[in-house]
Amino acid sequence: MATPAPTPAEDADTLRKAIVAPSGVALIGASADLTKTTARPLRYLNRHGYAGLIAPINPGRDQIDGLKAWPSLMEAPDGLSHAFVMCRADDVQDVVRQCGARGITVATILSDGFAEAGPEGAARQAAVAAEARRAGVRLIGPNSIGVIDTDGFACSANAALDIEGLPKGPYAVVSQSGSMIGALISQGAARGIGFSSLVSIGNEADLGVGEVADILVDDAETSAILLFLETIRDPAALGAMARRAYTAGKPVIAYKLG
Repeated sequence: MATPAPTPAEDADTLRKAIVAPSGVALIGASADLTKTTARPLRYLNRHGYAGLIAPINPGRDQIDGLKAWPSLMEAPDGLSHAFVMCRADDVQDVVRQCGARGITVATILSDGFAEAGPEGAARQAAVAAEARRAGVRLIGPNSIGVIDTDGFACSANAALDIEGLPKGPYAVVSQSGSMIGALISQGAARGIGFSSLVSIGNEADLGVGEVADILVDDAETSAILLFLETIRDPAALGAMARRAYTAGKPVIAYKLG
């Protein structure tokens, strides 16, 4: 007998878990040099109590911060559902292809040099998005500072996470500005305001504000959703999310630049 196809609710829950509570995360381009931005995600995952599998990917290292490092994603262990991509822009498309081959659900791309970098970067971003569709991988970014869940998945290069404890609370954040994520964490901590999850959405090559926020409507730890918007790329998705959040009794608070 054939296995029934997942329902939309099951698909959304699988995606939500892969974004904010993955079973394992690959850190592609992780550095052992603590002065580098690419060393931060591993440090923050360890500091803030992530309990899942962590696989640093660096062909030049056997070990990073006490963990075994792997020369490539194709050689990393099974059980990974999220990849944090910190490699050169020209290498991202191949990494996304490998994510698909390994069954990774979500790739968050820190790397820059995409649509924000002019026509050549825009073409590179379109090629990465097309590769992700072929590979069955959902993308956050490029130009995403990362994803933070205050239950432990602090997978980000944001220096604001260099603190002993994350301010936990009922508010989910989806921001087109990576720096705003850090500001909210530090200013929130100073004011006794905490968060459930914070997602830096970046260039929205695939997943956008509306779809990510819609997924967080179903998060039991979230009672309101905060949006920081520089532009509105998909008003229909944003409107559908806001209506569903209203029905669920979860206010949506949006700050739009300009």
